[in-house]
Amino acid sequence: MLCPIATHQRMDKVAKGIGVGSKVAVIGLGRFGRAAARTCHDLGYEVLAIDLDEKLVADAARFTALAVQGDGTDEDLLRSLQVHNSDVAIVAQGESLEASILSAMLLKQLGVPYVVSKAKNELHGAVLRSIGVHRVVYPERNAGEELAHSLAVPSIEDYISISSTSGVAKVPAPDWMVGQTVSEMLTSCGASVSLLLIVRGRFMISTPSFNERIESGDDLIVAGPDVEVERMMEPPDERAG
Repeated sequence: MLCPIATHQRMDKVAKGIGVGSKVAVIGLGRFGRAAARTCHDLGYEVLAIDLDEKLVADAARFTALAVQGDGTDEDLLRSLQVHNSDVAIVAQGESLEASILSAMLLKQLGVPYVVSKAKNELHGAVLRSIGVHRVVYPERNAGEELAHSLAVPSIEDYISISSTSGVAKVPAPDWMVGQTVSEMLTSCGASVSLLLIVRGRFMISTPSFNERIESGDDLIVAGPDVEVERMMEPPDERAG
């Protein structure tokens, strides 16, 4: 039987953000599930993965603490694996809406404090939210939005949509910026964007000073309207023309 006090304590922990060593259960090892499990592993989380496909389970053994062949809607299996001790559970199976919803319901009933689920469409997502799933994600829709926004700026590597016309983008610093200070770069490009971060190899420069110089190979994390991000990437001589 689950202890309500322990569950509330883990809810508080999740609300503040999980950390290294936290337990994450991933149900479903399709592309989305594998990416989630692998990234959680790289971030230092203890990952349990479950899938019916033997080959996917065997492959996941490389980046999980435990990978099990089984049905994510099997309550006895989930109990035997002590999934209820997980800090977070990710329902990554999305092809079968019934299996996705049942798995999410079981995880909630077992007392997992934070459940995330993949959804195929708004109706699927609405059902998941109605049973108490804490976060619903739409990988296919998000990928489509990212593609659409990147059409204006082909060099965009990653994108988070903030509104229909604005967002946060990761772009490689173009050659014309290299050697300039942040102040010089922002003046030269004349774009209304905010430079949030500079990613330099394995290091990250947060809120870079105006005197920081752009180096070759830098990635810039900028926020603003799509048209302004596009303007920022154009060489000054092309804008003048």
